Parts: sequence; structure tokens; C-alpha cells
Amino acid sequence: MSVHDLEHLDEMLEAGQLMWLDVVSTDADELDALGARFGFDPGAIEDILDVEQLPKFEAYDDHVFVVIHGLTTVGERLDTREVDCFISQNLFVTVHADPVVGIDWLWDAVQRHDHLAGESADELFGQLAEVVGRRYIEIANELESRIDRLAEAALDADSSVLHEVQILRREEATVRKMLRPQLLVIRDLRKRNTTEIGAEAAALLGDAYDVHRQVVESLSSTRGILSDTLDTYRGASADQQARATTLLAVYSALLLPLTLITGWYGMNVRGLPAAERPHSWWIVTLVMVAIALVSVIVFVQIGLIRLPGARRGRVAAGLATAAKAPVKPFTMLRRPVTSGGKTLVAGARKATGRSTSSRATPPRAKRPDNGPPAAT
Repeated sequence: MSVHDLEHLDEMLEAGQLMWLDVVSTDADELDALGARFGFDPGAIEDILDVEQLPKFEAYDDHVFVVIHGLTTVGERLDTREVDCFISQNLFVTVHADPVVGIDWLWDAVQRHDHLAGESADELFGQLAEVVGRRYIEIANELESRIDRLAEAALDADSSVLHEVQILRREEATVRKMLRPQLLVIRDLRKRNTTEIGAEAAALLGDAYDVHRQVVESLSSTRGILSDTLDTYRGASADQQARATTLLAVYSALLLPLTLITGWYGMNVRGLPAAERPHSWWIVTLVMVAIALVSVIVFVQIGLIRLPGARRGRVAAGLATAAKAPVKPFTMLRRPVTSGGKTLVAGARKATGRSTSSRATPPRAKRPDNGPPAAT
């Protein structure tokens, strides 16, 4: 449906029922109509239409405007997508230019579980902030796994390490640029105790803050680890070049006395020692082999040559196995709510694409004075 066709939602708002409107649009006329229809501040609407905004929030008389960023991809590159949120007493509006996985996941969960539809607008925003943050955790875990594999390649002086390190640095910078201010926004929102952000929402925002902080701390060490990996690659490359130079020097040193002997006996001069004897060639050859063997033994003793059996074994993998364990699927809501004798817990479900420009939640079920939310 279009944001111009929202008159039938008046009864829901007047009855105190929650409405979540998810608008996938960047049309200026539609967004202006949306702002005028619900009384949103014109400056907030202008921020939506403006260039990409960093995470921030603005508190107005009857609503709060929040900008957060969710993960997306552009081709093969990691990127973030701006999500603009309006939070009022019974209205939660999300605006974004393209589909966002976290929003689709939460939307499907609200449709499937009554207790989610029974939450307030600020609580829904708290749930959304945590889902968005957990998407960043998946990226941080994958980044750590990639760095582990990259470190092994760096020890082998694999030339692809340089390209991989630059890609990971770029993607880490993309996430860090948006995640740090987003962490501060969530921190400040959870401290607000207003009509729009209540105590329950503050608790949910606390969970979202912990998730974002975990990712930020992980990324803080990632850049240093990437620099160490690059230094390891450079050291391994230098070591390979040094070994090649050493090998050539050893090879030249082995051939030098042999070349001297062959040059001496290769002179076209009569009267050389043992030149006329029938076994002189074998004698000279054995002397040359003996000199080569003695040279090899001397080079092994001083460390210029390392025999295969003398190479050190690789260090055991310690905690690497635990660090590379696959990430377990997470359940967003950990507070089961009993409804009609059943325990409802939101589970993940693959989101499907939608072609409509906006969408709204079904009316929230009224809660009895005593007992769990009523099922719709």
C-alpha cells in the first residue's frame, strides 16, 4: 500500500493499539506526506532525504527520531544501509531505501508471535537494535576466522596475503565507521527515561548496547592483528629471500674448490702430477667429492644448511579449534511468554522480498489486567 492511504489506521491509533509501519521508499512526496500525516518534524524528514547520515537521535515533543545502520552488500563488498526510525507512544515507523535483513527478520517474528505484537513501539526499536547488532557479530566472527586463515598463509609468504589484508582492512573500516557512533547512540538512548523510551525499552537497549560493544571491542583488535599479519608476511618473504641468497652462496662455495681443481688439471701443460697415471681421474674425482662432503658438514655445523630431519615441528594449535568453532544460531527473544498454554519464542526465518512501498503490523492484542497477553 502507499503511505498516502493511511486514513483507515486512525481507529487503531485512537484505540491505543500499536502500529509498525515499514516504508521502503526514497520518494520525497511520499515521505513528506508521511511526515505531515503523523506530525513528524520536517527536519527529520529532510535528514531522510539528505545524504547518508551517521547514527544519531533527536528527541522531539511527542516522538524520537533515530538513525541506525544495518549491514548490506554492494556486489562483493560489505556496506551499511541507513535505517531511519520514528518512535512515538503507539507508532513505530522505519524508513529505508532497500530491504534490510534485520528488519525483515523482526517483521516476520512479529507476524508469527503474539507476544511480540503486544510490545510497545520503543520495545520494538530495542529488539531491532539488538537484531542489527547481532548481524555485526556474525561479520566480526567471520573476520576473525578469515584472519586466522590469513595468518597461516602469511607464514608461507603467500603473495595473495597483501590483497586479502587490504580487502579486510577496507571492510573493517566500513563497519567501524558506523558502529562506533551507533554504540554511543544506543548508550544515550538507554539512559533516557521519557514517555517514548520506557524502562522495558531501556533494558532491551541495554542488551543491544552489550552486543554493539562486543563488536566494537573485537574490531579494535582486528586492525592491529591485520597489521601484525602483514608484518608476518613481510618477515616470511624476507626469510625466503634470505634463504635463497644463502642457498646460492652455499652452492657457489661448494663449487669454488671443485672449479679450482678442474681448472688446474684442465690446463694444457705437460708434467702435471699424476697426469700420466691410468687411475688419476678417479683419484681426482674422489678428492673433489671428499672436499664437497667436508664443505657440507662444515656448513651444517655453522647453520648455513639445515638438514630435513633438523627442522623444527609446527607448534600445536592450542585454542585455535575453539576460536574457529561455527557460530550457533541465535534466538533473539530469550524471555518466553506463555499464551494459551504454549510457550512462544521467536525463531529465525528466511525473509522474502516485498514489492510494496510500505507495510503495517496487525493491531496489538489488548493485555488483560492479570495474565499473559491475549492471543490474536
